[in-house]
Amino acid sequence: MRDVESLLGGRSTDDDEDLELAGYEVRHVDGQGATKDYLCPDCGNLVAAGEGHVVVWPSGEADLRRHWHRHCWRLEVRRSS
Repeated sequence: MRDVESLLGGRSTDDDEDLELAGYEVRHVDGQGATKDYLCPDCGNLVAAGEGHVVVWPSGEADLRRHWHRHCWRLEVRRSS
């Protein structure tokens, strides 16, 4: 298994407080680092290669990471607060 930090370039969204949710790790992927297409688990739409987004997983469970549109994750954080 590849190291999550190396996949994501080590960039954290710690400066994006509205994207933090207790019990979850959140990492920002900029457009240059987004090399594959993913489906957003919230809206079900494509997170296209080249599109900046966030990768989220329950703390300590990197195998459960999912790629979200930033705005979809922000909505999930608000719903969970």
